[in-house]
Amino acid sequence: MQQSKIMEDKIISAVRTFASSINSGSKVVADMSELIEVTSQLPLSSFDYWERLIRSEFSIALRESIPPKWKVWSKPKELVTWLDLISCDGYKREKALRALSGAAPNTFFFSLAVRRLNDWVPQVRKAAREKLPEIVKATDPEYVVEALCVALSNWNSWVGLKKQIERFF
Repeated sequence: MQQSKIMEDKIISAVRTFASSINSGSKVVADMSELIEVTSQLPLSSFDYWERLIRSEFSIALRESIPPKWKVWSKPKELVTWLDLISCDGYKREKALRALSGAAPNTFFFSLAVRRLNDWVPQVRKAAREKLPEIVKATDPEYVVEALCVALSNWNSWVGLKKQIERFF
């Protein structure tokens, strides 16, 4: 139990740091290194829990770190990140999938992309089908295999998952 609380605290801290870097106003791209490091240590047997925790904390952290509205002359930047794959907004999830390029940074983030194959929004599922082959090719094969094992644990509850996975392999 104590270990889980320690991991939760690390996740929350990393998510908040990442959210702050997005809204810092800096010209430097947001830094995901701490978030990648901590999500690499997560037990994926509790993937649903970690996904919900990160979604909730990211949403809260973004709201808390929004720059003041009195800066009317500065247009808010629309940065699309891997965490937008778990946004409550289907448009953001689809936009994130379409914007992603290159390799997933670890198994956790690749698993987030794979889960979009079972998204309740048809356009998000379509974007996942279109983009995942490209992401798979660029991603470390170990991450892909581990993520598919996580997805297989949901085999019976995911509508059409088997068909979606068969399209890729």
